[in-house]
Amino acid sequence: MSADGRWIRPESTRKPVLGGAGPGGAALGERDRTAPGPAQAYPADRRRRKPGPPPVPHPARPALRADWLPLLAVLLVQAALSYHLILSNTAFIDEGTYIYAGYQEVAHLRHGTPVSTYETFFSGSPLIYPVVVAVADFVGGLNGARLLSLAFMLSATVAVHLATRRLHGSLAAFCAAAAFVALGPTQFLGGLATYDAMALAVLAWAGYFAVRLTTGGGYPSLVASGLLLALAGATKYAALLWVPVVAGIAVLAGPRGSLRLWEAWRRGLLVLLTFVLAVGAAALAAGEKYVNGFDHTTLKRAPGHDSYSYVASEAARWVGPLLVVALAGVLVQLVRARRRGGTAWPEFWLALLLLLAGLMAPVNQIRIHTWLSLQKHVDFGAWFSCIVVGLVLARTVLWLKGRLHLVAGVAAAALVVGPLAWVGAAQGREMYGEWSNSKEFVAALEPYIVKGDDRYLVENYNVPAYYLRKQTNWQQWHDLVAVFRRDPATGQMQNGVPAIQAGIQAHEWKVVVLDFTQTAAIDKAIQPTLKAAGYRVVTVVTSGKHGRYTVYVAPGHDKKP
Repeated sequence: MSADGRWIRPESTRKPVLGGAGPGGAALGERDRTAPGPAQAYPADRRRRKPGPPPVPHPARPALRADWLPLLAVLLVQAALSYHLILSNTAFIDEGTYIYAGYQEVAHLRHGTPVSTYETFFSGSPLIYPVVVAVADFVGGLNGARLLSLAFMLSATVAVHLATRRLHGSLAAFCAAAAFVALGPTQFLGGLATYDAMALAVLAWAGYFAVRLTTGGGYPSLVASGLLLALAGATKYAALLWVPVVAGIAVLAGPRGSLRLWEAWRRGLLVLLTFVLAVGAAALAAGEKYVNGFDHTTLKRAPGHDSYSYVASEAARWVGPLLVVALAGVLVQLVRARRRGGTAWPEFWLALLLLLAGLMAPVNQIRIHTWLSLQKHVDFGAWFSCIVVGLVLARTVLWLKGRLHLVAGVAAAALVVGPLAWVGAAQGREMYGEWSNSKEFVAALEPYIVKGDDRYLVENYNVPAYYLRKQTNWQQWHDLVAVFRRDPATGQMQNGVPAIQAGIQAHEWKVVVLDFTQTAAIDKAIQPTLKAAGYRVVTVVTSGKHGRYTVYVAPGHDKKP
């Protein structure tokens, strides 16, 4: 290990196309290596050699790189923590929604089967993650779909390791990867089959290629970073929040990072240009429905009713300790920049940018008064902040090694990462237990469900629709939100509670399921109508702390034979 904590310092193998060159045309960021010439020849072996045949050369065995073994250990821990969650609960409503939508999109692509207009209300393209996860579900079921998310999150850990290693060396890279894995949201996303894991992984690799661009990469890294940014944004629109961060990395990172040099700004602008061109082409190809869906779900998203303090406290619970360590790293960089000046200032601005990236999701959701999906979104910004955390932990280890002992430095880093991991594991289990196990509910509902023209009014129907997808058509399922009905007698359109009540009175809904959660007011309003119309309660299923499903069936509707 060298004095700056680099077990293996990454070397550039080519001249950076966009970063300029150092004196004499050598690529900046490379170490000067001087081959031993005649004057530096190694001492000759003065011992007399015995005559005999010349030795047969054996090819050198590739050495196992010292920094990959610690990374492998981190990945194994991450896989174990998330895999434990995968097996602990049935499908979450979002999982059922995206997988079920993916099956519909695949059927539409293959056979032209009608499909719901998911592009108008999904906060990501239904043709990217839903299609991919449907294939994974077809191969391995729900566990296969969740293992796909685990693979995405493992790749995000590899990306933060590689990016930090290029910037600060292998010790910092190991600490950054360990800090990222320790977070509860990271473990949670690794076991959840939603598009967050894929979007985060793609965004992470866009960040890595931005770092690579500034440390020896050329135009391929530039194009890769811009295109991956566009793909991350199309996978989940919320990922677009970190596009300026990736562009800022292209400006500030590396030996030629600077706020004053045009070459540095040119790198960032070219990454943005590549991103804009890719997004523009995708928007033109997608059409007006996608643009309206993006506008509705992202730009003009209706604000919630959660207080500022509640959203902030929830964010602090999940990533607060990590951001505190990152803030300490930024302050250390500031002191270092004031003492040394020169290239230390871009390093400080980069650290500050990465810290702000970790604050973007909480600030944005405080702005719109909602904590919905916050436990997932904070992990996007945490990926960037972990780079700073890795740096400060590595410097702490080396500082204590020089003054006390290496054991003291390792212990200090463990005292930061260890509690994070302990709390993170508990948070991951808590997040995974927030929804009720639906196994008994689906089993109770199944005898009354049949493929055909019957219609089912089920609050949060996506989970049973996913599990019973082979026995129904998607057109048969309806939620209690945004119900529209045309009155056969008058031809007038009805919506909301009047539409539901009219459908109940006409026995149009063969099965009605209420759980008094998200639409509790609607549930209470239609309960008397169900009783008056002759609907009977066939079962009440209680599941966990929050699940209580009351299943009503229309008169004359019985179990399937």
